Amino acid sequence: MEADQHLQLERRAQESGRSMSDLVREIVDEYLTRESVGEAVRRSLAALDELTAMRHDIEREHGLLETSFLDALMDELREERDAEITP
Repeated sequence: MEADQHLQLERRAQESGRSMSDLVREIVDEYLTRESVGEAVRRSLAALDELTAMRHDIEREHGLLETSFLDALMDELREERDAEITP
């Protein structure tokens, strides 16, 4: 740790009534949490990229699914759900 960093940390510890060790633990925790969230976002974006590539491969090989088929499927699923939840 640089001397200036040490002085700033010491000053903040005194101002907050906490130990330097406590502040360092908090800083490290925040850093690790931020890094974990960043890694999760990177993994999610990579998975989305893979899914997009798969969708394009499927579209190229089989074409697009007709919207009317999807509408009929959604109507059927809604009717099944309504039948299940209606006493």
